[in-house]
Amino acid sequence: MDMLNLNNIRESFGRVVYSHKTHEKTAEIENKKNKATKWINVVLIALTSGMLTGTIVTSQQVFLYISTILSTLTLAFIIFQLSFNCAEKVEKHRNIAKELWYIRERYVNLITDIMNEQLDNETIVLKRDQLIKELKILYKFAPQTNSKAYRKAGKALKIDEELTFSEQEIDNFLPGELKTGDKN
Repeated sequence: MDMLNLNNIRESFGRVVYSHKTHEKTAEIENKKNKATKWINVVLIALTSGMLTGTIVTSQQVFLYISTILSTLTLAFIIFQLSFNCAEKVEKHRNIAKELWYIRERYVNLITDIMNEQLDNETIVLKRDQLIKELKILYKFAPQTNSKAYRKAGKALKIDEELTFSEQEIDNFLPGELKTGDKN
């Protein structure tokens, strides 16, 4: 077994796992921002409409001034929303995460094949280099993540163990004949 290549591939695998989870967490963060932005917009529009209705019903000049201010704020907020399309960011991060998941799974299979001595050194190097080329292209077009998402990814992976399963959990997903644990 080629330990140097295996160690190198395991290191790359670890980076892909972190990137995958970081993009998932970035998508979650951006989705929360997107929802908050939509709710702020709804509230501003409702307040503006309410003030305009108040102006019509009561003919009070103060409602007209408040309505003018609120409608200006609403317009500015809508322009802000259109300038920073949060929903598009969410979708980009989700798509990158899906692609990274696929590459992550291919790394797992490659590591398995290496440890089972299924591949010769030349094949290992070819598969490793192919994965690196695919990652290069993927990262070239991937949107930026941030330190907050990276910290959340670290917590999810290390503390919450989001990508790990106990033998019992895996057995629970499998039909009886494929279980490795207690068969009782």
